[in-house]
Amino acid sequence: MKRSEDTRDSIIRAAERCLSSNGVGALTIGAVARRAGVSSALVHYHFATKQRLLTAAAERLIERRAAGRLEALAGGTALAALDRLWQAAERFADDGSERAMLELVALARENADVGRLVARRRDRVRAALRARLPSLMAGLGAMPIAADEAAEVVATFLDGIGLALAAGNDAAVVRSAFEAFWLALIAAGQSERRP
Repeated sequence: MKRSEDTRDSIIRAAERCLSSNGVGALTIGAVARRAGVSSALVHYHFATKQRLLTAAAERLIERRAAGRLEALAGGTALAALDRLWQAAERFADDGSERAMLELVALARENADVGRLVARRRDRVRAALRARLPSLMAGLGAMPIAADEAAEVVATFLDGIGLALAAGNDAAVVRSAFEAFWLALIAAGQSERRP
């Protein structure tokens, strides 16, 4: 039983790498089998259809990306959290996850399984942001802003930063935008302190 689970996991990892490196359109049973070093028949045995394989790979990719952001937000100083958020954005742009995520978001409109995965990840990251933003903003020297609204704005901004990096924009320019965004949030929070 353990070997079967290991094989299944290996196939999912290979499918996730296919998504990240080649995109949704290039995900085929054959490509995944070659990357995993197994036969196409074995991939069919574990997943039966390309749709099930795609869903498993999408879930893994979406979860890994969400976990990276959640880990970045966890604990430490506010400035360290921002540095970790930036590093996560760079890592996911470099490994193709950001581009693959954009394709999955587009696919979510017509694929209910992928749509549920994308929505669940979005909700989870926004909930973590709502919980962390008050202490993050306080650690940056600003009064907390409305966490619900700010979580939506920050999550959307982080998606945009990741996509800008994935599109090949100059990392220094994107980093400047990242820093300017946080400075604007700090300034907005500080202006709420003033009478």
